[in-house]
Amino acid sequence: MNGSEFQEKRETLLARLQLALELEWATLPPYLVALLSIKRTANREAADLIRSVAMEEMLHFALVANVMNAVGGQPRVDKSNCPSYPLTMTFEGRPFADRAFPINLERFSKASMATFMKVEQPQKPIIKTARVHDAIDVPAPTIGEFYGEIVSLLEELEAAFPGTLFIGDRKRQLESDFFWGGGGTIEVVTDLDSAKVALETVIEQGEGAWPWSQDKLAATVERPLEMGHYYRFSEIYFERHFSKTDDPEKRPSGDPMPIDYTAVHPIKQNARTVDYPQGSEAAALNDAFNNHYTMMLRQLGEAINGTPNVLYTAIMNGMHEMTSVARALMAVPIPGSNNGENACPTFEWLE
Repeated sequence: MNGSEFQEKRETLLARLQLALELEWATLPPYLVALLSIKRTANREAADLIRSVAMEEMLHFALVANVMNAVGGQPRVDKSNCPSYPLTMTFEGRPFADRAFPINLERFSKASMATFMKVEQPQKPIIKTARVHDAIDVPAPTIGEFYGEIVSLLEELEAAFPGTLFIGDRKRQLESDFFWGGGGTIEVVTDLDSAKVALETVIEQGEGAWPWSQDKLAATVERPLEMGHYYRFSEIYFERHFSKTDDPEKRPSGDPMPIDYTAVHPIKQNARTVDYPQGSEAAALNDAFNNHYTMMLRQLGEAINGTPNVLYTAIMNGMHEMTSVARALMAVPIPGSNNGENACPTFEWLE
C-alpha cells in the first residue's frame, strides 16, 4: 500500500465511522419514545430493560466517537445528519441487509418490541446472488459485517504504516468519568488494541451477546456480562425471562414478566410539528422538547469535538429535561385528532 492508497482507505474508514456514529444515534429516539410512552407505574420490568438498552446506545455513540477521534477524524452531529422518522438504516444508498425495514417513533406495544428485536437481531450469513448479464448484486452488509469491516480497515492501515494511523489528540477522548450505566464503560482509544476493544463492545452488545456463553466483555468491565439487546427485547415480547438453561435460538422459558400494553399513552406514530395546531399546548410542549433535544445534540457535538466534560452535562441535564417535557407532552390529546391520539415528541433539530 502506497501513501495515496493509505489516505484513500483512511477516508473510507472515517466515512464509515461517521455512519456508525449516526446509526447509534438513530436508535435512541425510538427506544426513548417507547420507554416514555409507558405510564409511570406500569410495566416496570420492561421499562428498566428498555432504559438499559438506551443507555448502552449512548455508550456505543461515545465509543465510536473515541475511535474516530483517535484516528484524527472530526465526528459530526448537526442538523444535516439529524435522523427523521420513519427511518431506514442505509449504507451507500441501500438498506442494510438485515435492517431493510422502517423504524418508527411509536408507543410501547407488541409491534414496537418486534421491530426493536429486528433492529438488534444477531448477525446471520447473507448469501450473495448473481443477476443477469453476469452483474453481481452485492447487498449492503449486515450491521455486524459493517463493524467487522471497520475493524479490518483499522488493522490493515495500522499494519501498512505502523504508528501513523492513531494520531488524534488524547485530550479529545471521552472517559468513563463522564458516563455511567449499562453493561460497559467508555474505553479511551489510543491504539489499535484499544480501538478493537471499543468496537467489540459495540458489536457484542448490539449483535446480541448471550451472557452464559460469552465472557469477552465481562473481562473488560469487571462485571458479569449483561444480556444483549436482542434478548432483552425478546423477554419483553414473549413476556418471560430467559433462564440459564435456555437455548438462545429459542424463546425464553423462565419466570413470567407481566406486560400491560393498555397502560400506555396513545401517542401518534411518527408525529411531526405540523400535526400540532399553532398555539396549542401540544405545540408549545413539543417546541420545548425540540429545544432541549437540539441543545443536547449540540452539547454532544461539543463533547466529541474537544470538550469531553460536556458529555456529563448533556446526559444529566439534557436527558433529564427532555424526559420531563416528553412525559407531559405524551399525556396531551392532539386537538382535533379523529383517532383519540396523544402528542409525541418529534425529535426535530431547531435553529
